[in-house]
Parts: sequence; structure tokens; C-alpha cells
Amino acid sequence: MIIALGGGKKVFPNPLVGAVILSPEGETVSEGFHEFYGGVHAERNALEKAGDVTGCTMVVTLEPCSHHGKTPPCADAITSSGVARVVIGMKDPNPLVSGKGIELLRNSGIDVEVGLFEEEARKLNEVYLHYIATGRSFVHLKMAGTLDGKSAAADGSSRWITGPEARKRVHEYRRNSHAVLVGGGTAVADDPELTVRDVQCSDENQPVRIVFSGSALPEKLKLFSLPGRTVVATDGQENFSNAAEVWKDIQTPGQLFVKTAEQGLGLILCEGGGSLAALLLRDHLVDRLSIFTAPALLGSTGIPLVGDLGIEGIEQILRMEDVTVTKTGNDILTEGRVVYRVD
Repeated sequence: MIIALGGGKKVFPNPLVGAVILSPEGETVSEGFHEFYGGVHAERNALEKAGDVTGCTMVVTLEPCSHHGKTPPCADAITSSGVARVVIGMKDPNPLVSGKGIELLRNSGIDVEVGLFEEEARKLNEVYLHYIATGRSFVHLKMAGTLDGKSAAADGSSRWITGPEARKRVHEYRRNSHAVLVGGGTAVADDPELTVRDVQCSDENQPVRIVFSGSALPEKLKLFSLPGRTVVATDGQENFSNAAEVWKDIQTPGQLFVKTAEQGLGLILCEGGGSLAALLLRDHLVDRLSIFTAPALLGSTGIPLVGDLGIEGIEQILRMEDVTVTKTGNDILTEGRVVYRVD
């Protein structure tokens, strides 16, 4: 699984895939991974490095493709290589592949085993699997607040509620994301840069900056003066001539995340305020939730961490599953998957 991580966010909309070829004695012959979208797939990468693989076993994260896309079918390369056995982490749910690669391998006389570390393979490719199932980008909502659930003081000031360790973690999130999203209110109130700064990141790996706003934005915002790509997504008729790129007729976040997926932006980190967070949660669009909690209090006059969720009774409460709780400096980070009620 670790080998597959080498492709990072560059592989989307393809999956993260790693391949290892083992000799009949169980020794590693070669390794390969899918490096970027349009590049050589993991299986072919490993085969090209291996030489003679007669009688060998290939262990691969995902079912080898059986169709012509950006590259030729990997299943064909395997069947003609001499590999005797293929161990697959999980079946590929993509309709273009789904079972066809496995069938092709078996029909060619190759011994195929499916399901080795399947849970780990699914976790590794949660962004890809979400895209195949929904056609939308995967949304990671990050929030930071106090013990009493406030994101800012009554005057709107919020820097810095959490400590430097938490802020560094957020920059790691940004580096791993295709885009960072905020609402127009946050863009105006905080004037954020939305760039990766506290951890090493090349210029080409900086995330796209997206503002979801129906109102005009000040031209002096840092978002519009920094290098890189800034997008304004809007359902309004305001003039956004100061933005490098404007996506019009985006009336809902759901429409926005279809658009971002089409643009090759598979993982969106949302750092918007409480109103945007509530909107995404109400629309069941948050796929991963990370909340940093600082050991501090702001009291009843503070601004709530999350806006109105439309919850009228405790039976409608939103909970989290697959939760992890970690200490980051003096702050506590709670992460997990949101469990949405069925209306």
C-alpha cells in the first residue's frame, strides 16, 4: 500500500495503485506505482523494471485495467508477461473495469486472488471510490474552535485559537489537497492566503484557491495577488474581473463539487466559516470532518463553530464514525466520517 502513495494527488481521476512482483521463492523482483494521470500504470511500471517474470507473483492494490484509456490495458501486459499469479487488493468499481480485468487474467490461465487487505485498499483510494460512486469531489471539512464550541470572538477575531502544531497540520492538509475552499464571508473577514507555507511544498503542488460567493469581493484580497490559480464560483451576476478565473451558474455546493471533479480536483479542503460548514453538512456533502479543539473558552458571545443545521430534536443529531482523537500540541484533533440521518 505504501508504494501506491508515491503518486499522491497527481493521479486523480485515476486511483492510487502500487504493484510488487515476487519471485517463486517470495523475493521482491521489482516494484512500481502509478506516478501521474496519463502516465504508465503501476503494473506496467513494475513489469518494465523486472526483466524475466516467468512463474512470478504480482501483488497489486487494485484490479488491473482491461480497457484502452490514456495507456494500453494492464491486464494484457500481465497475461503476456509470464506472471503465474496475481494477488489483488480490491475489485475496481469503475464500470469500464469492474471484474473484466480479473476475468481476462483468469481466462488466460493466471491464478487470481482478490481481497488481500481490501479495507486498507479502500481507505487508500477513498477519493477515487467517492468520485466513481458520485461524480463529485471528496470534501474534507476542517474547523477549529474552543472547548465551548466557538470559532471566533464576538468582534470576529479568530487568530489564533489553536497553536502552531495544529496550524502545521492544516498546511499538511492543504499540501495533500487539490483545492482549498472558503466562502465569500471568510475571504473578506480573514483575507486568507490559502497557500502551503509551514511545510515543504513545490510551487506546482500548491492547491487551487476557490471562493464560493454570490457577492462582490474586494480587489485587494491576497487571494487575487498571489501566484497560482484562484477561482471564484458564483451563482450571482457580480463582476469578478479581479479573479483569474470565474465559474458562473454554480448555484449549490453540489454543483461546485461536480465542476471541481471535472477539473481534475478530486480532494477539496474546506476551510470556510460556520455558515459554509453548515451548508455542506445540511447537503450531506462532507466526507471527512476534522475539528481542532483548543483548551480555551469564549463564552456565549462568541461566534458558533457551525451555523444552523436545521436540527430540531436530538434524534436528528449528526454523529461521527471511524473516529480518531489525537493531541496536537495543546489542542485536540477529532477526525472521522459524518453519519447522515435518512430524511
